[in-house]
Amino acid sequence: MWKENLYEPAEILIREHEIFPIEEHQHSFFEMAYIVSGTGMFHTYGKISEKKEIPYSAGTIFLIPPDTVHCFTIHTYSKYVFLRFTDQYVTECIGKYVAHTLYLPEKTPLVVMSDKEAQTARQLISFIADEQANRQNFSVYLQQQWLNSLIALIARSFLADNQTAFPADTEETDKALYLLQYIQQHIHQPQMLRIEALCQKFNLSENYIGRYFKRHFQESLQQYISRNRIKMAESLIKDTQLSMKEIAYRTGYSDACHLTKKFQSYYGLSPLKYRKQSILQKKEQHNSSSDSTLR
Repeated sequence: MWKENLYEPAEILIREHEIFPIEEHQHSFFEMAYIVSGTGMFHTYGKISEKKEIPYSAGTIFLIPPDTVHCFTIHTYSKYVFLRFTDQYVTECIGKYVAHTLYLPEKTPLVVMSDKEAQTARQLISFIADEQANRQNFSVYLQQQWLNSLIALIARSFLADNQTAFPADTEETDKALYLLQYIQQHIHQPQMLRIEALCQKFNLSENYIGRYFKRHFQESLQQYISRNRIKMAESLIKDTQLSMKEIAYRTGYSDACHLTKKFQSYYGLSPLKYRKQSILQKKEQHNSSSDSTLR
């Protein structure tokens, strides 16, 4: 089964579909799905193959924890806002207790809130989506603050039913997710991501670590590191005016030439051309912003 990984701490996607393009799959990260419009069904599968089917309509929110097998089926044309973030993001930006709360095993992915909290959640998601459609200075900072507030609000709604609940510790899963988080945290330090360094850090043999990573995340360790690095570079090229030299330093490339070569092979154009293209797209999005506003 396909398992999707995230190559940055948090990501925002706005999608519209008549037929949902992805079948049953899972993530190595949290995904919050907000239904802007449309109707359909959310399917999730438990550890012992029990299946839950939850209908959705405008205003429905799902929080899908890592490793949860799920899919959507659409009844009427649907628009979604997907907010995706890693366990490490929640731990570092909000706190470990909130991160643990999001794993509450007895909760379904459907987020149930009071009317007042649901209204606040919808407003926060609207702010995030509007900012995504109209990127400006400090957009990333504002979106992070709104996302953090939204995550804390949902965690509080989970605790409303069980004030003492904590996730069951699964040492193997925790170790695998920590490995993923460690890579993201040290993506700018290639020496710390060498096989021998990772093996020493996580007490794994050099002959086994590749199989261990592939078993948990369905892609090779080196492939994940490479994609993580290039996606981080892509984000900095698109959303900042940093020089290629500085971006290369922040993402672990030896120099700007190495970054340019890798970026061009991955995206089909140079970093500077990609930046110019992104600026033009932002201007176009700004001109048509009224069509992207959530109602």
